[in-house]
Amino acid sequence: MNILEYISNIPSDRVAFISENERFLYIDIVKLFTKNKDIINTLKESSIVINSRSKLEFCKLLSILDGNVKRILFLPEDIDKNLFEKYYKESNVNFEVYLDNSSLKINIIDEKINESVKNIKNTQWIIPTSGTTNIPKLVAHTFQSLSKTTKRNIDSGQKYIWGLTFDIYRFSGIQVFLQVIFSGSSMIIPNSFHSMDEIIKLFVKNSCNIISATPSFYRKILMTKESDKLNIKSATLGGEISDQSILSALKNKFKNIRIIHIYASTEVGVGFSVNDGLEGFPYSYIEEGFGSIKMRIDGNSILWINPGKIEQEYVSRDIMYENDGFINTGDLVKVENNRVFFLGRESGSINVGGNKVLPEEVELKLLASELISSVIVYSKKSSIIGSLVCADVVVKDKKQDKKQLKNEIMNYCRNNLENFKIPAILRIVDNLEITHSGKIKRT
Repeated sequence: MNILEYISNIPSDRVAFISENERFLYIDIVKLFTKNKDIINTLKESSIVINSRSKLEFCKLLSILDGNVKRILFLPEDIDKNLFEKYYKESNVNFEVYLDNSSLKINIIDEKINESVKNIKNTQWIIPTSGTTNIPKLVAHTFQSLSKTTKRNIDSGQKYIWGLTFDIYRFSGIQVFLQVIFSGSSMIIPNSFHSMDEIIKLFVKNSCNIISATPSFYRKILMTKESDKLNIKSATLGGEISDQSILSALKNKFKNIRIIHIYASTEVGVGFSVNDGLEGFPYSYIEEGFGSIKMRIDGNSILWINPGKIEQEYVSRDIMYENDGFINTGDLVKVENNRVFFLGRESGSINVGGNKVLPEEVELKLLASELISSVIVYSKKSSIIGSLVCADVVVKDKKQDKKQLKNEIMNYCRNNLENFKIPAILRIVDNLEITHSGKIKRT
């Protein structure tokens, strides 16, 4: 089944996508396909690319092209343009597609159809990994592999109006898109240039009642005055470590809210979810698994996940998982009191005089204080000890004297962190930049 076939089950007068200037119904998706059916038929054997022009355009194109082309390469706005040619070759891209009003247009990349592409049965969705520490890899998924854990209830779905915060071109945004489609719900789509206040105003104006976002994005939401007008019934967190401070803050802000934090990645897919309101996840997930998903922690404290039936693969054919089906997540964890807590990425550690410091671990400790609303920890080179731990923080009380605040924060660090983890440089800043995916921007 493809997206269009599934949409045929949804009442045609329901709103699918909402932007600042447009309300696009589910029947409008069918009409868009019908209008462009002839040109779509010419793409049946092709591999195509959708570049980041518009989130709304992407939703429309994906809806009408799934099942009607062999491959769709997604290229987010923050992908280095110098990588385009490499990705085009890896994915055997023939055409770039876009919409001119409601007319499908194509640009020729390479008209020669690759034989291996012809043999693809279900449309492959080619999604770049986050590339946090290296060049993003391309992962081939399908509509089916991406929607394994998606809830399907069109009757109850009409009650939900989603606010899109993730980059729609990446795995996390695609998950929201699929949940909306499978539930026959509506999705509010801000423009990429909208400020946080403008995004929240758009959500409020269109009665948003469910959001999926990173902890960093939620922190920014909570710092806006407009957030008082939101009526959120359900919040899903992912993409970063969900610490107790943000889980509790959301619970206190929105009464009777249902909070879920999930573990997912482009390679693994959706791994597991936690809905008990506590950071980390129960150790029983390691012992007993989570549904069809199995997990283990190796001798280096790295979490490995076996997602069960693996349909996804790297387009480059690089090895994604071991012979036993387990994938190295690269996430360091610790076990305390029958619970597993995330510490940070193995690849992101800072070398301080031979000691490894995980930026995320220091960030989580700082966020547990009553002084800080947002923080990023990073390194600066030192000729003496290798690297210095540095922290930029956004404080809760912006009226308090900065010098006094710095002293309070540093005293907190001395009481709660080992010496080599204490920031050597601490800056109080007004704001922290987040990426298109909603994560704190790390250089």
